[in-house]
Amino acid sequence: MPRIGKGDRLPSVALYEALPENRMNILDFVANKKAIIFGVTGAYVPGCSRVHLRGFIEKSADLRYLGFQEIICVSVNDPFVMSAWGHAKGATNKVRMFADPTGAYTKAIGMDVDIPELGGTRSRRYSMATVNGIVKELFIDHPNVKLVCLQTDGVPTYCT
Repeated sequence: MPRIGKGDRLPSVALYEALPENRMNILDFVANKKAIIFGVTGAYVPGCSRVHLRGFIEKSADLRYLGFQEIICVSVNDPFVMSAWGHAKGATNKVRMFADPTGAYTKAIGMDVDIPELGGTRSRRYSMATVNGIVKELFIDHPNVKLVCLQTDGVPTYCT
């Protein structure tokens, strides 16, 4: 179950952007900002690419118009993978791609889930609106959502 909810302060945990040297504390980073933070199961996971990340990229101008200064995607991946995924999907200057390589942030907010097919600990899909590091809105995928692959002749052709 999530350990974070409306009215809670974000945890003081390090995330990484683009390189391991670009370490930042997420609470400090959004301390004086209005921000959207969303978590996805993994970089390059088809549903996360096609729907979740893409949706925030496409709506980034609308969200900025509403006063959100930062739009942040978090995944349990390394910073190099998150950066490459963001570039490949056109997130530059629209969505910040933050890596949570050990899952520390994801675990701290209670969004961790074990998905062996993707290597173990991953994030449930969620989105939150924060103001000065306080959660104002929180939306979470159903807890039993699993990686689903459609198959053609026994070969996975589409996963979400």
